[in-house]
Amino acid sequence: MSRTAAPAAFAPAAHVRLAPGADLAAQHTVSATLQRLDPDRLLAPFRREAGLPSRADSYGGWESDGLDGHTAGHVLSAASTLAAAGDAAAADLARTLVRGIRECQLATGSGYVGGVPGGEALWDELRAGRVDVGAFHLNGRWVPLYNLHKILAGLIDAVELTEDPLARETLAELAAWWLQVSADLDDETFERILECEFGGMTEAFARLAMVLQDAAFLRVARRFARRGLVEPLAAGRDELDGLHANTQIPVAVGFATIERAAREVAPEIVPDVAAREGAAARVFFDRVARHRSAAIGGDSVREHFPSDFSSMFIAREGPETCNTYNMVKLAAELHLLTGDDAYLLWAERARANHLRSAQHPQHGGLVYFTPQRPAHYRVYSPDAEGFWCCMGSGFEAQSRHGALVYAVAPGEVRVNAFVPSRAIVDDVEVAVAVDERADPAVVHATVEVRAPRPTRLAVLVPDWVEGDAVVEIEGEADAEPRRAAAGTRVRVGVGAGVTVLRFALPRRLRFERPADGSDWAWIVDGPEVLALRQPDDAVVAYRGTGARMGHIAVGPLRALADTPVLTADALDRAVRQVPGHVRVPTADGGAVDLEPFAGIHDARYTVSWPVARGTDAATVAARRSELERIDAASLGLEARTRDVVGFGEQQPESDHGLSASDEEIGVQGDARWRRTGGALTLTLRDWSGTADALRVSWLDGDADAHLRVSVADQVVLDEPVPAGAGDATREVPLGDATGTVELAVRIESSADSVTPRLRELRLLSAASDR
Repeated sequence: MSRTAAPAAFAPAAHVRLAPGADLAAQHTVSATLQRLDPDRLLAPFRREAGLPSRADSYGGWESDGLDGHTAGHVLSAASTLAAAGDAAAADLARTLVRGIRECQLATGSGYVGGVPGGEALWDELRAGRVDVGAFHLNGRWVPLYNLHKILAGLIDAVELTEDPLARETLAELAAWWLQVSADLDDETFERILECEFGGMTEAFARLAMVLQDAAFLRVARRFARRGLVEPLAAGRDELDGLHANTQIPVAVGFATIERAAREVAPEIVPDVAAREGAAARVFFDRVARHRSAAIGGDSVREHFPSDFSSMFIAREGPETCNTYNMVKLAAELHLLTGDDAYLLWAERARANHLRSAQHPQHGGLVYFTPQRPAHYRVYSPDAEGFWCCMGSGFEAQSRHGALVYAVAPGEVRVNAFVPSRAIVDDVEVAVAVDERADPAVVHATVEVRAPRPTRLAVLVPDWVEGDAVVEIEGEADAEPRRAAAGTRVRVGVGAGVTVLRFALPRRLRFERPADGSDWAWIVDGPEVLALRQPDDAVVAYRGTGARMGHIAVGPLRALADTPVLTADALDRAVRQVPGHVRVPTADGGAVDLEPFAGIHDARYTVSWPVARGTDAATVAARRSELERIDAASLGLEARTRDVVGFGEQQPESDHGLSASDEEIGVQGDARWRRTGGALTLTLRDWSGTADALRVSWLDGDADAHLRVSVADQVVLDEPVPAGAGDATREVPLGDATGTVELAVRIESSADSVTPRLRELRLLSAASDR
C-alpha cells in the first residue's frame, strides 16, 4: 500500500483525550507548571506599554531583557490547548490572559497590544523611514516581530480552541491594526524589516486568513515569505548552511500554511502559491528532516545549521527544542496538504523522543539544548525564571501530545500513531491502548472502535516495524491474520457497534547514521532512540538558573576517546533484556546497557556512538585514534573555556549584551561573522573566577582591517590585519582583569578602517576544568 493517502483533517483538540501513560503525565506536568505562573506578572509588560498602572513586577530573564511579554503568548496557546482537552484550570488561565490583554488593547486605543519596549512607537519609526536593522535587532529592539508573533498566535489559538468571544474581538482588532501598519510600508521597506528575525508571522497571517475568512491576511502572509529564503528553496536549492535555524523553521511552517489558506480563501492563486511557498516548504522539510537531523528529530548546533554533522557530536549546545517543535508543526502542515503519511511518521518519532523528553517529569523544567556529544547532559529551566524561548514553545509542545493522533478523511476515520488515547472523530469513538511490557521484541496495541454506522478505519503502521505488522480482528477467529508493511495503512471496514483490532508490531533494532555518512550512529529499537545512562563523578547543576546563559550545560566535558567504540555488526549480537532495554557489545569486549533516551533525566548520557567501519582490531583502533585527534584539537580548549561568544549568532550575542555600531554580519561556509567600522561592546562572565586570557578568532577578509580589543578599559590587543592574511587567532592575557567575574569588552577599528570578520571570542583559564 502507498504511504500517501487523501488529505485529511486532524481531530479537534476538544475531541481527543490522552489515556494514562507518559504522554498524559507530560500534559499534567505542564498544566501544573502553568498554574504556578502569575498572570499579573505575565501581563505586566503589556500594562506598562499600554500606560496602565502596574499590578505586579514583570518576570525576570528574557521577560525583562527585551523580549518582554513573549511568554504570555506561549502560555495562552498552551492553556487554550489544555482547555480544549477539558482542563478547567487551564481554561480559567486562558480567560484571565485574554481579559488582561483586552484591557491593555483598549487602553492603547489603536488595536495594538504587545509587551515590546516602545513597541507601538516602533511602527511610527518604520513608517517614517527609520529602519535600523540587524539579524536580531530592529531599531534598538530585540526581535520585536518575533515577540509580537507570540501574542498574535496565542489569540488565534484562543479563538480556535476555546471559542472565547472576547478573544475573537481582541484578535479582530489586532489583525486590523496589522493590516493598516503593513499597508503603510512599501515592499522595499518591508523586505528590509524581514532581515531581523520575525518568528512565525508568516504562519500566523495565513491562519488569520482562515480564521477570519479574509484573503487580505493571506496577502500579508505572502509578504512575510522572505525572498531570500523562499526563492532558493522553491528552486530546489539548499542554502541553509550557517543560518540561524529557528529563524528559518517557523517561516517554512508558514510557507505550507499559506498554501493551505490559499486553497480555502483564494483558490485562484493556488497554482502560484504551490509553485512558490508550497514547493519551498517541501524542500525545506526534506533538507532539514532528512539531511540535517539527529535520530531524536532535533537539528542545529549552537542554534545554527552546520554544513555537516561533525560539530553535533562535539558541541555542548546540540539540537534546540524550539526547532523540533516547529518542525513537527511543519510536518503536520505538509501532511494536511499532501496526505503523505511519511510526514506523520517523522513527526511521531520527534515528538516521542525529543519533545516529550525535554520536560522534566517531576518539576516540569524544560530543556533548551539536547547535546548529542557522548557523556554530556541537559539543563532544565528553573521554575518561573529564565523564560527562554524553549520554555515558551515547551509549554505548547507538552500540551499537544494528542494533536496528530486522529484524523478524518472522506469515508474513513484514521489512527495515525499508537498513543494511548481516545477520541470522537466524525461521531465514531476510537480508543488506542498500548502494551510494551509483554515482549521485549514486540509492541502490542489495541484499537477499539464504536461506530454508530458502518465506516472505514485506517490505521497507520509505524515505520519502525520489522517485517510486517500482524493484525487480528476480534470476532474473526477463523480468519487468517492480516499483515501490513511498515509505513502503510491497515484499512478495515467496520460495522455499527464495537470492533476491536489487535496489532503485533515487531521492533526493528537498527543503527541510524548521520546523513553525511560520518562514522557515528544512533541506536534505535522500534519507536525508541536508546542511550546509556552514565554516573557523574563531578558535581553539575541539572537545573538551570535565571542567568542569561543558564540554559547551557557548562559542566566538564568528557573525552570522546573514552566513549566505547561499536563495530558495524554490534547490533547483530545485541540482546534485548526487557522492552526498550538492550545490551549491546562493544569493540573492547565489554557491553553497554541501553534504555530509552526519553526517560533519562538528571544524568549524563550517551545517545550517539562512534562506529568502526569494520570489525577487525585495526579498524577499531583507527576509529579510536580519530577520536583522540578530535580531543587533542578541541577538548583542551573547551575545558579551559569559561565563556564564549560566537559572533553573528543570535543567542550568544544577546546573552552577552552585544551592542554594535556601523555593523555588518555575514556567513562564510557555515561560519558566521560580524565586523564593525565603529565599535562593539559586550560583557563576558567567568563563572569560576579563574580566567586569565582572551582568545579572539577572525576570518580572512576582503579589505585591510584593524583590531583593537579592550577589557575593563585596558587595551589587550591592537594590531593591523591586512587583507588576504588568512584566518587568525590571538590569545592575549587579561592583565589587571584576571579573576574578574564580569568583564566589559570593547572591540573597535581604527579611524577610516573596519575590524576583521570576527568569528569568536573566548574567555580562558590556564587550568582545565576536566
